Amino acid sequence: MSYQHPNQPPPAREPDGHGQQPPQGYPVQQAPQGAPHQPYQASYGGPAHPQQRSAYGSHLRYAQAPAPVSVAPPSEQYAPSAQHGWVAAPARRHPRRRVVFEILLLALGTLGVLSFVAVTALLFGVGNSVVATFFSLIPLAIVGFAVLWVDRWEPEPRLLLAAAFVWGGGVAVWLSSLMNEPFGTALGSSLAPSMPPEALPAVFGAPVVEEFWKGLGVLLIFLIRRRHFNGPVDGIVYASVIAAAFAFVENIQYLSSAGDQMAFTFILRGLASPFGHLIYTACIGVALGLASRHKSKLAWLWMMPIGYLGAVLLHGAWNGAASFAGGLGGLAAMLVFLNWLPLVIWAIILVWLRKKETQLLAERLSDYVPSGWLVPQEVAMLTSMQGRRNAKAWAARGGPQAAAAMKSFQKAAVDLAYARQDLYTGHTGIRARQDEMALLETIGRTRAQFKTALGV
Repeated sequence: MSYQHPNQPPPAREPDGHGQQPPQGYPVQQAPQGAPHQPYQASYGGPAHPQQRSAYGSHLRYAQAPAPVSVAPPSEQYAPSAQHGWVAAPARRHPRRRVVFEILLLALGTLGVLSFVAVTALLFGVGNSVVATFFSLIPLAIVGFAVLWVDRWEPEPRLLLAAAFVWGGGVAVWLSSLMNEPFGTALGSSLAPSMPPEALPAVFGAPVVEEFWKGLGVLLIFLIRRRHFNGPVDGIVYASVIAAAFAFVENIQYLSSAGDQMAFTFILRGLASPFGHLIYTACIGVALGLASRHKSKLAWLWMMPIGYLGAVLLHGAWNGAASFAGGLGGLAAMLVFLNWLPLVIWAIILVWLRKKETQLLAERLSDYVPSGWLVPQEVAMLTSMQGRRNAKAWAARGGPQAAAAMKSFQKAAVDLAYARQDLYTGHTGIRARQDEMALLETIGRTRAQFKTALGV
């Protein structure tokens, strides 16, 4: 199979006063290396016209793209060219995407969620369980909107997020409920024999057992779907989805069994501390996210235990304080220092991580500027949420297909940056190189689609 080169420049046209101005975030381009300024139609998203090639990129090949020596440049076969020739198309990316892992996890987890809620209804009454489920949806919505806001930068596969959700709400909840009491009693009796026996499962069992099963879900995604685990922010997203589902199902159980104390329990768990489980399990997500950026493929073997220890300590501190806090003063201090303060700290860390992700995206995409696959204005647009929105609005003027092409262009470019990062870390060299070639083809093709629709 062959295809016309994706970055073939469009036919020259005379400015007609329409479509010449780029959207906000796409400033009018100044051609590099002192070349004359080009109209937006001629210079946006591709190399200069053939007659101006000597001024823009004719002597630049991928072999000269800025990159460490350890990262091999892409083949020159795929470098942009102004020639109107035909080249062999790279292999399609994910020709038949395998989703066996997600389907198995969805089936097992969904069965777990439904069966646990059914058992809760049998034990505490259907009416109580229905009311408890309704109230539990409120903190789930709060956490869910926060997670989706974080995930909008580089959205994870929805099927994988759904699998993570039912792992947390089904598998992790069931196994934790079966193991918390016996494990906590055994461990607590040996470590704190003077502690009241009824407090042992909460203080020693729940932190160790629950964080293990939630963390195992994050680890499985890391090991089996490494392609979609691109750093600490991704780790936080997956960990948060698992933790949110765990808290949702756990809240149904707690509220159903609370009786007359349902309102108080809802305020404490659902409104005052909805991010509790997220705070704990995010430690594991960040640890595995850092491992994904480490040059050693086995970094998770020592980074995962560090994250797990942090999750257990935070969870144990909260449960211990909840078990022994006295009066409203103790409860307020517990909320402030063991829930709200850690949440603020995590928010600050997340903002910092997002900033680092933006820098990484800009650095990796800039590798493709000298060869003409991208222009600086596109890099600026792709590293700004406002720029992305403006670009989508601009492309939408060309109709739904142009808008869809711009969306695909943006997604492919972000994926390209992380495929490039994989080449730097050396984790998935051959696969990342194949992804890189296919994504470059997608970028050129989708750019041509929305430019054609817009007449630029």
